[in-house]
Amino acid sequence: MKYVVVSAVVTDEIHFPDGRIKLAPGGAGIYALCGIRLWSDEVMAVTGIGEDYKDLHGEWYQRNHISMEGFRIKDARSPFTIVEYFPDGERVETPRYGEAHFHSLETTGEELWPYLETTEGMYIFRNTDPDFWGPFLEKKKDSACKVMWEIAADAAWKDNLENVKNIAMQVDAFSINMTEAANLFGTTDRERIIAGLREWGTELTFLRQGAKGAVMVTRTEAVEVPSQPDVDVVDATGGGNSSTGAVLCGLVEGCSPEICGRMGSISAAMCISQHGVPAEITCGMREEAWKKARYGSC
Repeated sequence: MKYVVVSAVVTDEIHFPDGRIKLAPGGAGIYALCGIRLWSDEVMAVTGIGEDYKDLHGEWYQRNHISMEGFRIKDARSPFTIVEYFPDGERVETPRYGEAHFHSLETTGEELWPYLETTEGMYIFRNTDPDFWGPFLEKKKDSACKVMWEIAADAAWKDNLENVKNIAMQVDAFSINMTEAANLFGTTDRERIIAGLREWGTELTFLRQGAKGAVMVTRTEAVEVPSQPDVDVVDATGGGNSSTGAVLCGLVEGCSPEICGRMGSISAAMCISQHGVPAEITCGMREEAWKKARYGSC
């Protein structure tokens, strides 16, 4: 498989303010899948699931022609998140089975070794857990696979800066939002943050700014990329995951930092235009996406 997504896939039990309840596929992993699927047919997730997951969401994967071969059944139950929306647009998320159950289904660094030999692009959403990164980075030294790391928010704090830097310098691309970056560097000065990221020497850093767009930071430049105009934002969930997946796709395809950034904003716009993931990602959507990115090619 050309692209592999390494992050959790869950079931969201969405409670709307009007009393409606909806079950939907959720989790960072499925949003990253969508972000890449808009640009490529060759993508799948590698993560642990419960015995119930394929019955709950298999039809969505079939409809979108996304392989489920990378899933490993590690429990009877898949992670379940209760998502309660309030009239003011705010929400609260609660894992039904607890954090320990959620983490028990995560992929280990060793489980990814075979994919590093065959995959061209790998998206990883993770904190700085050394038990994961130690074995993974040791194997990555001998791999041509481009690895995009999207940092989990619980790892973005100032005293953890050296750990984050150490990992980011050993992968090919790094994704972080501005709030996380401010916490990590201990400053809200945007130019200082960009300068700090550039010093790491990572091939591409995707510094996300929400509705303000993103900064694509390379070893030699910082390119501003605006967000997509005229987007009806229904639910911002998954915007960062989907855009990061798309940026990885652009990097693997040899696109410029600017085009990578546009691809990210286009995938994010697709995912934040409804509650949950899109029901179906079509060839027509891909054609339109390429037109917006750069007239159909890199």
